[in-house]
Amino acid sequence: MTKSKFDTDRHKSVLIEILMDIVKHLNGKAAFKGGTAAMMFYNLPRMSLDLDFDLLEKLSEEEIDILRIILRKHGAVKEFRDKRFTLFFLLDYEANYPNIKVEFNKRVWKNNGYQTVWLLGVEIKIADKKTMLSNKLVALSERRISTSRDLFDVHYFLKLGYPLNEKLIQERTGKTLDEFLDYTKYFIAKNYSSKNILQGLGEILNESKKTWAKDHLISETVKELDKLRIQKHNSKIKNTKNKPGLRAAD
Repeated sequence: MTKSKFDTDRHKSVLIEILMDIVKHLNGKAAFKGGTAAMMFYNLPRMSLDLDFDLLEKLSEEEIDILRIILRKHGAVKEFRDKRFTLFFLLDYEANYPNIKVEFNKRVWKNNGYQTVWLLGVEIKIADKKTMLSNKLVALSERRISTSRDLFDVHYFLKLGYPLNEKLIQERTGKTLDEFLDYTKYFIAKNYSSKNILQGLGEILNESKKTWAKDHLISETVKELDKLRIQKHNSKIKNTKNKPGLRAAD
């Protein structure tokens, strides 16, 4: 449950405490990803509420039990699910604060990329920029219920010039980059408008960002997607010109 007003610094502090405990316990078996990873390590300018990971190795029952114990140190585990592709915990750590979803994705794409960062002296593996943007784009276009946070994050990454992982997009969607960009633009036009753009987003932005998002987020994201297509086209032309060919006869 998302609370409309809460101490965001307090929530961030709890997220970091839980993250550190999980990383120390799993010792490289999980990679941190998603909105909170982007907020902490890529300066994503919005509040993020949950913790998301890719499981790089299968966890034993004992390791899963220890995760439960770790989370219970921070609050009450209200829900637990161990499904085919997901290990999920819902943590209630304090009244009048949002619950924290802690989710471990078991289905890790082979073209995902990761990098190592350090936080408070602890080594953490996180999704790299290509993987962060590419998976966000796919999530944006595949959700059954549209989520404006995806659109905000995609725009932020594109504006900073984050590169795409074309192999990852093709692995996940079966589409070429051009096909995928066309579909994503269609999905945005069909599912987002100024009337619904702040749903699920308004409570994690300040007032100036809310105004900007309502007026410009959709159109500016589409512009950035168009830039991607142009960049790819220009890159193809450049690569073609640079290929060695037969010299014309004198």
